[in-house]
Amino acid sequence: MKLSTYYATFFLTLVFICAAKPALSNQTVSGVVSIQGNKSLSNIIVYLENKNGSNSTSTNTAHEVVQRRLRFRPGLNIVVQGDLVKFLNAENREIDHNVYSLSGVKTFDLGLAERGSQLEMTFDKPGVLNYYCSVHKLMEGRMVVLPTRHYVKLGEPGAFEITGVPSGDWTLKAIIFHRRYKTKPLDITVSNKSITNLNLSIIKK
Repeated sequence: MKLSTYYATFFLTLVFICAAKPALSNQTVSGVVSIQGNKSLSNIIVYLENKNGSNSTSTNTAHEVVQRRLRFRPGLNIVVQGDLVKFLNAENREIDHNVYSLSGVKTFDLGLAERGSQLEMTFDKPGVLNYYCSVHKLMEGRMVVLPTRHYVKLGEPGAFEITGVPSGDWTLKAIIFHRRYKTKPLDITVSNKSITNLNLSIIKK
C-alpha cells in the first residue's frame, strides 16, 4: 500500500469515528414545584443559574412596557440581564409619565415622557425591583432581571419544564413574591440526557 493511500485511509477512518460519536445537545430539565404547607402562591419563576458564572447570552432582547390608563402594562416583566426595556406612553389623552426606581438592583429616574414618546433602560444586574411613576402615585410595576434565559413562569405550584439547557453544572432556583417563603435550590449537572422528576421545594423562612 502506498504511503499516501495509507494516510488517506487513516484520515477517513478518523473522520468516520468522530462523526459516529454523538454530540452533546441541549436537554430538558423538568419536575414539580412544591410549597410547604400547600400555600397558594402565584407567578412563580423557575430558572437555572450556571454555577461557573457563565450566564451570558449571545443576543439581548428588547421588551416593551406600555403606560396606558394610568397603569404599567404588563405589571410584571421578566427580562434577562443586558436586555433593553422600552417604556411607551400610549395614553389616549395628553398625560405625561415618568419611570423611576430606588431599588438597590438599579436606581434610576428616566424623567418625563409625553404621550406617544418612550423612555429606555438597560437592566444589567440580576434581581427584582419595583418601579413607579412620580406623576401618578398609584402606578407601580415590577421587573425581574434573570441571569439566564433558561426559565419558565408558573401561574401556580405544579409541573415545570425548561427546554434547551446546555451541558454544564447548574443551580435550579425560583423567585416567589411572598416575604415568608423562600426556595431551597437544587444543584444539577446536565450532560447527554434530560433531567426529570425534580422536586423544587419552596419552604417557610
